[in-house]
Amino acid sequence: MEVKGRHVYKQSAETVFKSFGDRNVITNRFIAMGGRNIQIQTCKLTKTSLDLLVSREVPADVPTLLKKVLGEWNLATQEEHWTGSPGKGYNGDLKITFKGVPVTITSKLFLSNEGGGSVNAMTMYFESSIPLIGKKLAEFVGKVAEGEMKREYEYIRDALNAANK
Repeated sequence: MEVKGRHVYKQSAETVFKSFGDRNVITNRFIAMGGRNIQIQTCKLTKTSLDLLVSREVPADVPTLLKKVLGEWNLATQEEHWTGSPGKGYNGDLKITFKGVPVTITSKLFLSNEGGGSVNAMTMYFESSIPLIGKKLAEFVGKVAEGEMKREYEYIRDALNAANK
């Protein structure tokens, strides 16, 4: 399954990029999204790169068909690698895995200046190798992720807007 997103910010790509590597923003964002036991294992931010490795427990409201595969809480590990520059934009690769859950999320991201602000364009891919229910599992995770992408974007947007007041 594939999901595309386009998140528009009033701030420059450089400002948004810095927020992606801010430990407080990361922790507060995942708490606001319902996560718990958030562990930032790697957060290396420079002007031209970001390497991020975060694990957290995420809640799951699971349909009956998938209850044998997904628990009420699942340990998610998120790895991001970004490179670029303030003037040309930033390319990112993201991968999310779930402990004991045979679904992988990967994403290609591009954060660039546009108009007076910036845009983070992304394409996310959801895959599962389980026979028979794998497609349903990937579709379920993809649908949940669409809502989470929106909530995550709104949190970052609102935090950046509040910081600029």
